[in-house]
Amino acid sequence: MKILHKPSDTLKTAVIELMGDDEWEQVYQSDEFEFDWSKERKWTVYKLTLEGDAVIQGLVAIEDIIRESRIHIHLIENALSNRSKDKIYDYVAGCLLAFLCKLAFDKDYKGFVSLHSKSEIVDLYKNKYYFLEMGQNLFIDTERAAFLVSKYLN
Repeated sequence: MKILHKPSDTLKTAVIELMGDDEWEQVYQSDEFEFDWSKERKWTVYKLTLEGDAVIQGLVAIEDIIRESRIHIHLIENALSNRSKDKIYDYVAGCLLAFLCKLAFDKDYKGFVSLHSKSEIVDLYKNKYYFLEMGQNLFIDTERAAFLVSKYLN
């Protein structure tokens, strides 16, 4: 998968891996993450980094809800330097979301991913990442999940 280095307008290879126990201190000591990720350690947490670089560009905490055949996002966050119009890397969140959709396909969940979003960013998930609303939750269905996988992982 590739993320866009905005200053040079070049694509860089990125990887998504499980957070290792020895990597949490990097997140806790970093000024790049606003959320308290220590609360998310009870979930499965993935990190996005550049290939060959240990600097974490984005994180996502998920729960595998087997009985409902879906992956639920508890928290997703880009590093602060990858937000706003002056971001260094683009496509970080898109790659993380597409990765989860692929994971949901691999588990025979038909790509279903859900999250409970704060009201101020619901439109971002709906307009940029094609999530649908269902009550107070957002979800992505099979067709939209396949599109995200194609767009960000291929």
